[in-house]
Amino acid sequence: MRLEGKVALITGGATGIGAACALRFAQEGARVAIADINREGGLRTAEACGGHFIECDTGQAERCRAAVAETVACYGRLDILVNAAAHLGGYHDAAAMPEHEWRAVLGVTLDGVFYCAKYAAQAMFKGGGGAIISIASVEGMLGAAGHAAYVTGKSALFGLTRSMAIDFGTRGIRVNAVSPGIIDAGRPDIERLKLDPTVMRFWRDMTVLDRMGRPEEVAAAVLFLASDDASYITGQNLAVDGGWTIGHPPLRLAAKDNEL
Repeated sequence: MRLEGKVALITGGATGIGAACALRFAQEGARVAIADINREGGLRTAEACGGHFIECDTGQAERCRAAVAETVACYGRLDILVNAAAHLGGYHDAAAMPEHEWRAVLGVTLDGVFYCAKYAAQAMFKGGGGAIISIASVEGMLGAAGHAAYVTGKSALFGLTRSMAIDFGTRGIRVNAVSPGIIDAGRPDIERLKLDPTVMRFWRDMTVLDRMGRPEEVAAAVLFLASDDASYITGQNLAVDGGWTIGHPPLRLAAKDNEL
């Protein structure tokens, strides 16, 4: 039980990576609060992990403050924050992106992380410390066509992570990020693209491990950074991407040519 006695607040915990983190944390002994705008999914995940659901739009500072306060009121403390909520937006050339979509994506993907971390840190100071982990993305590390707002938001998380790690470190709070690659987590845009064999081949060719990742694999990395096993790690970004970001993709050779 790596999180026995800990209390975790997970934003975006209704589905996908956030839900996988909630379930894994509960298995490891944590009491979990799930904050999400998706009430149906959030209640379902909360029931599955024996946790508490909080309906919350993380793009609003007051709702983030209230989510932290409700978590503390429910469980008496806060030890871990996982920022998994994000707004994907659509796919547009940057010159054609609607201004309202730019602001909406950044409002959740970046501003919401700051709001939640700000108020969570205040609660953690009172408890003697904690851990904050934000879900970034390989798109933030590399860039992506037609996704300027999302890429910008995720890229900015690296600077925010380092800055908060410096600000909070002497008060016992570690701050890190995890950058997933292509994860088969039920995201609507990924589900659509999975129907295209060319896209699927491209995704596989861009990873050393030759497959999509699973939400549970990202949750395992988040668990590590939230646990005492990572007690001397802060300000870092851990890519969980099957090798996407380590260099050029491998050359897929025919089996007979690939034998040594």
